[in-house]
Amino acid sequence: MEDSHFEPPLASLSLTHVYYNPDDPASLLCAWLALVPQALMVSYATLSVAQRELEVLLMLAGQLACEGLNWVLKRCFKQQRPKQMYGKGYGMPSSHAQFVAFFAVYLSLWLHLRASHHLPRYQKVLLSILCVAGSAAVSGSRVYLNYHTPMQVACGYSVGVVFAVGWFLVTAWLRETRVGEEGSWGLERLTGGRRLWEWILWVGQWACVKDLCTQVDVVRWEWEVWNKCRVGGGVVVEEGVKMLNEELKKKRR
Repeated sequence: MEDSHFEPPLASLSLTHVYYNPDDPASLLCAWLALVPQALMVSYATLSVAQRELEVLLMLAGQLACEGLNWVLKRCFKQQRPKQMYGKGYGMPSSHAQFVAFFAVYLSLWLHLRASHHLPRYQKVLLSILCVAGSAAVSGSRVYLNYHTPMQVACGYSVGVVFAVGWFLVTAWLRETRVGEEGSWGLERLTGGRRLWEWILWVGQWACVKDLCTQVDVVRWEWEVWNKCRVGGGVVVEEGVKMLNEELKKKRR
């Protein structure tokens, strides 16, 4: 008698697996919109490695914490997805809606309240509108594709907005608080007598983390330094430092 060999059924990597109607162009567009969170995570990772900006790392930390909260909430509500959808996992609240809501609201707050020197006001408003409109499109696509009910999407979006505002306030508090200084709250032993924000920067120095994007337009400054090197025919570190100091003086005025 021959030995029977049973192979386990194949599974699908649901991270990028999206069901859609191939005969409906809108359904195809919604399928692409469903991949926006993955694209944003790639952008987070790229900026974190290439720029080492503390603000990017803090936003990424908040984004991941928001995803963790979604994981907890889904297992608290245990509400199923729409019956016509073959997807797995709970549906309340929508993780896609929560993800893009956090991104759009946090970035908008950062543009208007923490990076006020970077762009003209109309450009900041335009970027905020585009972010919110894009987040609304991604959220709506989840209903169109029957992955979530409108209530599940609305709940996810609301949680994302609230968490984004809360996390922005936390990062603002970290920048301003005197906690960690010598004689404050008994945390001086942990922080070495530094303020919490200074302690974060001190730890981040081991990975060359900097806090520059809130003070100068890093893209323009890097380009100007590169252009000076190109025209001058050599590396002009002193020129770069001088230009940076001039930008910082403008910020303090």
